[in-house]
Amino acid sequence: MAGRIPQSFIDELLNRVDIVDLIDARLQLKKTGREYQACCPFHNEKTPSFTVSPGKQFYHCFGCGAHGSAISFLMEYDNLAFPEAIEELARSVGMEVPRESGGQSPQAEQQRTDHYALLERVDHFYRGQLRQHAQADKAVAYLKDRGLSGEIAQTFGLGYAPPGWDSLLKQFGDPESQRLATE
Repeated sequence: MAGRIPQSFIDELLNRVDIVDLIDARLQLKKTGREYQACCPFHNEKTPSFTVSPGKQFYHCFGCGAHGSAISFLMEYDNLAFPEAIEELARSVGMEVPRESGGQSPQAEQQRTDHYALLERVDHFYRGQLRQHAQADKAVAYLKDRGLSGEIAQTFGLGYAPPGWDSLLKQFGDPESQRLATE
């Protein structure tokens, strides 16, 4: 289902879900004082350092630093994307996920398209600088020293930001003109 999930729904969902029940269904939690503990599912350990706080409705691992809400736990533990985790939690408490319509005015849609086009041009500029700038050799050497090949740089779209604050201004012109052009 397309559309954005309203933040108010996410807040309500987190209020209805008991993180202890959610995690206890996947791990064997042991009550220790006001909190619950288990061995962390995100790293190997023998002594429990993974705690779940029913009062604060979050988990935290003192061993690896993993922490978050019921949503982030499902995302990490069950390997779900954010919308899938929301759907799963909503299903578990009998809620239906509402979606905000994505229908935008033609002007807003055009503005969004223009912004993406500008970002694409900026991306292309920085990638080109990694090959063409006077200091490109130093930048490439730096990447190689860090174990990054040209193939990796290309795959992940790495570029080079020239020294100074105004390289984009020189390339694309006045930001106010660009803003007006994209409105």
